[in-house]
Amino acid sequence: MPKTQYCRSVWLENLYTEGDLVRMVAILAFVAVSLMITAYALGTQTAPFYPLIYCIPIILISLWFPRQGIKVTALLVAGFLLINLYFSMGGTPVDPVSSVLYASIFFWMLGATSLFTRNVNLAVSRYRKLIEDADDARFLCDAGTLRILAVNQRCAEIFGYEPYELIGVPPETLWGDEAERSSFAEAMGREGYVANLEQTFISKGGEANEVLLSGRTLLPDNILECSLVNIGHLRNERDLLLRSNGRLQRLIYQSHDLIFMQDLHGRFVHFYWLLAAENGIDPSAMIGKTVDALLPPEAAEHHCSRLCEVVETRATISYELTCGINGSARVLSMTLGPMSGSDGGLVGVVGTARDITETKQQKLACMQLEWEIDQWKEFITTAAHELRTPLQPIIGYLRLMLDDPEYYALNDEACRLLGLCLESSSHECEVVDKMLELSLLAMEHVELQISDVAARPLIESVIADGGYDRDAVIENEVPEGLHIRGDRDRLHQVLESLISNAVKYNKPPRKVWIRYTGSNQNHYIMVIDNGIGIPADVMDSIFRPFYIGDGSQLNRECGRLGLGLSIAKKYIRMHGGDISVTSDLGAGSTFTVRISKEV
Repeated sequence: MPKTQYCRSVWLENLYTEGDLVRMVAILAFVAVSLMITAYALGTQTAPFYPLIYCIPIILISLWFPRQGIKVTALLVAGFLLINLYFSMGGTPVDPVSSVLYASIFFWMLGATSLFTRNVNLAVSRYRKLIEDADDARFLCDAGTLRILAVNQRCAEIFGYEPYELIGVPPETLWGDEAERSSFAEAMGREGYVANLEQTFISKGGEANEVLLSGRTLLPDNILECSLVNIGHLRNERDLLLRSNGRLQRLIYQSHDLIFMQDLHGRFVHFYWLLAAENGIDPSAMIGKTVDALLPPEAAEHHCSRLCEVVETRATISYELTCGINGSARVLSMTLGPMSGSDGGLVGVVGTARDITETKQQKLACMQLEWEIDQWKEFITTAAHELRTPLQPIIGYLRLMLDDPEYYALNDEACRLLGLCLESSSHECEVVDKMLELSLLAMEHVELQISDVAARPLIESVIADGGYDRDAVIENEVPEGLHIRGDRDRLHQVLESLISNAVKYNKPPRKVWIRYTGSNQNHYIMVIDNGIGIPADVMDSIFRPFYIGDGSQLNRECGRLGLGLSIAKKYIRMHGGDISVTSDLGAGSTFTVRISKEV
């Protein structure tokens, strides 16, 4: 790695902490005092041993910033000699031999102190606080022996140890594979940097943990700073995905919809319809055939044109198709979407067809559909209540056991596992609460408690409660004394959702601005970020329930369910307002909350 690039990466990794800045100020102060004392001593011909004061900044720079020692010492010597030269030219008697001798002593002092500071323990002490305060799993080890010198709590938990138990542990204890350890050591010796190297570490209980190991050399201390990412949980996620896939297949087999897949040539590669036998269709016979074998020519041509549209645009489309099946006229609601292979390339189209003939012909079907929707809302509410009821005692008992592990004879590993259970249970409880809240909003069972709300203190409480100012620089520019008519709790939840998203979908340097403007009839509160932005094609989708910005599945690790913005918009509309958004992709987004001044 080039030297300039390495130095830049060192600064970006926060090796200069607030404590380092204080040390720099102290060194500069001693340098200034040394030069001033030199000038004073030569001018008054007093204090013959004044050059010894120079040893203080030299010793400090060698201890705290050894890589800058030669530069600072050279500057000190240059200042010392220049002051001596200045007074010598002014007629003050100055012994040049003594001046040169003192300059040599300064450099000798630097060399002696530098050799002393090369001690590993001193070097580790400079980085230990940085390692212990890191948010990710990190440790320091000796570049030659790979013995651990310092480790933080998060890293020790991966191995099942306490941090102090890992200090001095030989590499054979942790590395499960000698070849992997050798490859890591060779890469570090060759490049000085390794990123996301797959390694197998052995925990205290003897279990093998798969991790991604990254490391870099801290020069000139001959120490390796390493970080770990535990990827063993990915196996659990894979098992969860397989179970979810099984549930999806059961759902498909119970659905009355026609579900099919076609390749790029229009041939069926999957065909399932629960009502196929009633309509005189053999699903297995449809495999390998085109839609001409199922639909009349005109309807088949229409479907093929829509299939080509999906292939060209790679977008999901919906349309209605009128056709004859088994001698009877049908109206089908069709949905087609692109199907990707394991390499990400397009391999075909997946689609569903729902018979909506009766829905189109009879008004009763519409009434039935409304009744089913109401039943579904009631079901969500009931399900949320039923799910929440057993979660509460589980969470209570887990907290009771974790509050007094000694009473229940729990070891550290059991506490860790119970902590994971408590975290998952709490997350599931939050999900259920949001589902319940959304269902209550849908059924209009929420009443607003209107009062005068101080806007700026409300925003400050949102920022403080969520700890968002720890992750981003937040500028609250809402004026003091501004009051808004509304439900304080609901407005708190709306602002929390917007500020949370502004911080979560941001990028360094993370900045969020909260601004206000008003008109004769409305208040406008704007939450602005410099984040990743929102693509134009999904701008209208972000307020839909269960929509997640990156299009991924429900993310259990991050706790995302896609309900925050949907609930926020419903609450603002209950206040007679709305939420709008503008965004520049890659530059940031602006969410504007409009609230009527008379609610």
